[in-house]
Amino acid sequence: MSCPPEEDAVDHRHVVADYFRLERWEIEPASGSGDPSAIGGRVPVDPLQRSAGGGLRTGGLVGCIDSLGGFLCGISVLPDWVVTTSVMTTVARLSHQGPLRLDGRVLRRGRNSVVAALGVIDEGNDDREVAAATMTCAVLDPGDRNLHVERPFAAPMARYDPQALAPEEFFGIEPGADSVTRLHVVDRIRNPWGILHGGALAVLVDVAACRAAEADLSTSSPMGRDHRVAAVDTVLHFLRPVKVGPLEARCQVLGSRNDRTLVRVAVHDVGVADRMVTLGSVEVVAV
Repeated sequence: MSCPPEEDAVDHRHVVADYFRLERWEIEPASGSGDPSAIGGRVPVDPLQRSAGGGLRTGGLVGCIDSLGGFLCGISVLPDWVVTTSVMTTVARLSHQGPLRLDGRVLRRGRNSVVAALGVIDEGNDDREVAAATMTCAVLDPGDRNLHVERPFAAPMARYDPQALAPEEFFGIEPGADSVTRLHVVDRIRNPWGILHGGALAVLVDVAACRAAEADLSTSSPMGRDHRVAAVDTVLHFLRPVKVGPLEARCQVLGSRNDRTLVRVAVHDVGVADRMVTLGSVEVVAV
């Protein structure tokens, strides 16, 4: 769920993107074309962010896609803005050298929604394809918020922080090893509207699905809990905004075949009548 820029406030606009150290730049269209801008990004693969598959964990990758694609869709509809409603990501490669480069373009800009496509390649590995995503955003009225954006937009890569928190700690995810994973909605992962960032939900769903798959494999394999797994193809539908929490990601293992496990993840806001806020499906592979 992307968010609009806001002045004269604590800058929560890019806190999740900066945690992953995502560099961003706008690519303006040809003069007079009337087409919306495209967007580019680059993200390193820091040690803390690597999954068991060796590259950037898929939840982090989807979080970067949401940040970059949400901003792309947002600037395409100014003076309105957008909120992400769905992200569908197909992962071709789990092991990354990095940095990864992301490229996004608007496929359709309508009155009520925007659809964008994003591709990811590994610059450190001969530009091999890493992932492809399609995301849909709903157009919304920003009300009295100031949506001033310097154009063309550019944001540098944040400096490496050797003291950075691990993803589970940064995003307020409790330790666990079963089918339910809990996240506490800490202020640093809210956007300027006070809504939980979609990148936090992506990381939660990744962690929860991997834990559920590991637990399922531990009961069905003589190897017990010696399995190492990583999330790959991920579909997320953002149903309602999250403002309260805590959240519970409740997983159902739908089936396994050839070291691949399909997990459905329903995220509920326990603090607001236990309502469902996100529904996702994640393919988890043994590595």
